[in-house]
Parts: sequence; structure tokens; C-alpha cells
Amino acid sequence: MTGASGAFGGATVAVLRHLGVNVVGIDRKPAPGVIACDVTDDEQVRTGVAQAIDQLGGRLDLLIHYAGVGPSVDIGHLPDSHAHQALEVNLLGTWRVTAAAMPALLRSRGRVIVTASLLANLQLPLAGAYTVSKRAVTAYADSLRAEYGTHVGVTTVYPGYVDTPIHESSRATGASLDGLVPAESERDTVMTVVRAAGARRAPATSPARRSERPPCT
Repeated sequence: MTGASGAFGGATVAVLRHLGVNVVGIDRKPAPGVIACDVTDDEQVRTGVAQAIDQLGGRLDLLIHYAGVGPSVDIGHLPDSHAHQALEVNLLGTWRVTAAAMPALLRSRGRVIVTASLLANLQLPLAGAYTVSKRAVTAYADSLRAEYGTHVGVTTVYPGYVDTPIHESSRATGASLDGLVPAESERDTVMTVVRAAGARRAPATSPARRSERPPCT
């Protein structure tokens, strides 16, 4: 699990372990059962994923992506370090870790769960870097499903606005999303991921709302 020390990651780890699942995470912030790893660094990803698989006894059945950043940028300005970070973490971090894990996932005929966002299809002021990166990660998941879907299940989860530390950057610049979109709970996203992980067949998409049933393909 990427972003395993974050809000979604930590809560999902707790639920899965309560259910008896052996979980190993990677995150910039190491913790018990969480390996230090920056998903923007190729070598750290190769090493971190290899260590995680080794700790899991050499078998990987499920890869969950939570690592993400939500910077506030002016889309009319040249891409700055925040825009680059959004692409490096949200899109390329997902791509790097999945690629490093793919041989193990193919051996187990496992699953990948990618966390996108409802903002991938909703344009809000100063959220352009996040929106572009999440729309791109949605395309990545679709492409992964098209190329590897016969052997690896791929699910894309679309959380709405959840009050987590990812929004601290936008609040600091006065571009908070608070009140602009309906809020969802952390539990909605966590349980959507847990249900997708345990489904008999991997659903292609899962809105993180209790009122909606994820379609299965």
C-alpha cells in the first residue's frame, strides 16, 4: 500500500489487519509495518517494493495506491515545483510502484486499486494541477486494465472531498475547497477500497459513496 502512513492509508491498514490481512505499506514517513519510500524516486521504489514483497513472503495479491498530493496552483502560470510534484506523486508514483510490483501481481493474478478523485472530472479554481494529475491517473488505470486486465484486476476509486491533510496546501494559499463541494467521510473511501479488495471479481470503478453500488466488469 502506498501512502500507508496517511489518513486513508492508515485507516485502511487498520481495517485490513483487523480482518486478518497481512499488510505492508510504503510511505515517506516510515512506521511499524511501513517501509520508508519516496514514490518519486525510481531506486527507492524498486527497493521498497522488493522489501515489501519479501516481508509478505514473496507473494503479492493486492496493491492499493493512496499516495497523493493536492497543491494549489494557477493553471495560467508556467508549471512550478508544485505542479511537477502533483504529476510525479499522483501519476508517475502510481505508475512506478505498479510497474515494480507487476511481476509479483502477475504471478498471483492479483489486483491493483488506484485512488483517483471525483475532481478528475470537476474543474475548480486553483485545483488544476490536482485535477490534471487525477484525470491522468484515471487514464493510466484504464490503460493498465486494457493491457493487463486478463491477468490482473484493476479498480479505480473516486473519492469526493474528504477533510484530510492533503488539503492543507490549498488552505494555506486561501484556495480551500471547504464548502465548495459536498463532503464525504474518510470511512466512505476506506470501506469502498476494502469492499473492492474483497469482491469476487474486481470492479472496474467504485465511487466512494455508500449510496452507490460499484459496477463490475
